[in-house]
Amino acid sequence: MKFIWILILFSTSSFAKTITLSRGHDAALQSFSELVLHDAYQKIGIQLNIIHTPVGRSLLLANNGEVDGEVSRIINIEKEYKNLIRVPVPINYVDIRMFSYNKILLMHNADISSFYRIGCVKGVILIKKIISELDETCQSVTGFKQAVAMLNQNKLDAILLPLSVGLYFKKADSQFFTSFYGDTLGSEPLFHYLHKKHYELVPKLTAILNDMDIDFITKSYKDSSAPTLIESKKFID
Repeated sequence: MKFIWILILFSTSSFAKTITLSRGHDAALQSFSELVLHDAYQKIGIQLNIIHTPVGRSLLLANNGEVDGEVSRIINIEKEYKNLIRVPVPINYVDIRMFSYNKILLMHNADISSFYRIGCVKGVILIKKIISELDETCQSVTGFKQAVAMLNQNKLDAILLPLSVGLYFKKADSQFFTSFYGDTLGSEPLFHYLHKKHYELVPKLTAILNDMDIDFITKSYKDSSAPTLIESKKFID
């Protein structure tokens, strides 16, 4: 009887539970990742709860075990955040662009930070990687909304944003609507990460996500082929 009771407790703790994940509060591209994960966790009988925090803080919460994991991030963040385990199936896609009101700035290929004030959102690993590879510097801001506001107020000359985030703010902000964006600076698939205390969920989620056959590029970036370096006139949902 004791053995049976232990099995019941194990089953309850493994499957009849809630998983809480964190994500950037104004990171529009994570909404598609959320939809994918809600479906995946439902298939294994787990209720998914997601909290929105500043982008940088989200990773720290997940790595420290204060939440159960991160919605989605680029590959290899586990090298720095060693308590996180990557579920090895891409569920989304990030494409970093430079947004500005200055077309000439967007056409520069080098030494942009020597002449212009560039804003980067703290905690976006791919942006940090791009800036490092370009050997540029940027002003750190805490969120995408703040970055857009600083550009609108002429406190920055350009900002680096995921394309979907930039397009979201171009819909939501009447001033930012008139901004321009350049060609891709870097793009990578995004993966779901869990804290290592939930390692037993990784193979289950891997199998489910593989079966889902996620067309993440088409579904989450259907408007990324829109012309660049022009003022946007229309957006298609």
